[in-house]
Amino acid sequence: MLLFAVTACSGSDEPSKPTARAELSAGDYQQKLTELVEAVRPLTDQVNPAATVEQVNEVRGRLNTTLRERAVEFRNLKPPRAAVEAHRLLLEHFVATVELDTPIAATGNSACGVPFPAPLRVYQAKVATRQALDRAHLRDLPATFAEAGVRFTGFPVPPEPDKPVLEVRKPGNGEVLQRGPGGPGSIEVTNDSNRDAVVSAVTGDVAMPRTAVFVHSGAKANLAGLSGPYELYHKFGTDYDSQRRGFTRDCEFRKVKDPLDGRIRLKVAINETNTALGGIVKVAAF
Repeated sequence: MLLFAVTACSGSDEPSKPTARAELSAGDYQQKLTELVEAVRPLTDQVNPAATVEQVNEVRGRLNTTLRERAVEFRNLKPPRAAVEAHRLLLEHFVATVELDTPIAATGNSACGVPFPAPLRVYQAKVATRQALDRAHLRDLPATFAEAGVRFTGFPVPPEPDKPVLEVRKPGNGEVLQRGPGGPGSIEVTNDSNRDAVVSAVTGDVAMPRTAVFVHSGAKANLAGLSGPYELYHKFGTDYDSQRRGFTRDCEFRKVKDPLDGRIRLKVAINETNTALGGIVKVAAF
């Protein structure tokens, strides 16, 4: 007879438990925060010197990579007990920078229907990058860290970029841009907007007004020679291009709701939101 001896394995099939993370001292945690700032600052220092949108996007991409790597590191840290809340807010701060992963479009049309000037597009890209790093709802972060006995002033943020000096063309106030067939009616226009305006009397195609006048911001001008019923259109903007008969920046397009009587003289104050005649409606670009 054969006898088989069976022995029990002394090992356990249960998975080993992960080693608990050690709580960092205040000094070690401060060192991690300092290293974070030192990793980000050289990149934010490159934002404003960028000369093109492509260069800004290159910096944004490297910022995003660096911040994602640091976010993983900080998620795996166990902060000092006094800094737990500050640490939680810092992790939110990392999440708030996620838009750096999206490049800024180098081209595109403004509300005026024309391409943004290249210097303006670069400026806007720099502003967007700065805003991604400087979220208003996290500006209490330094104070929260200070209460925990460590110093962190937030991610390094580039200074406000210089606004580009752009061309601002404009006719004289009251200059007639389109002269109609004439008539007894007129309208005195007060431009209460902070932008210049073109005011047009239209009886058909808005692209072919009966008459049109340029009104400077904060000024008055007369739209004369009106007859019969007409609609009053007005567009606000900056930098008037006489060749295309329109502004190139900051455009808004409006019309007075109700037709007006060209046989009488009227006064109207216009701005981007309402008129003295009882309201306006937004219209497509013209």
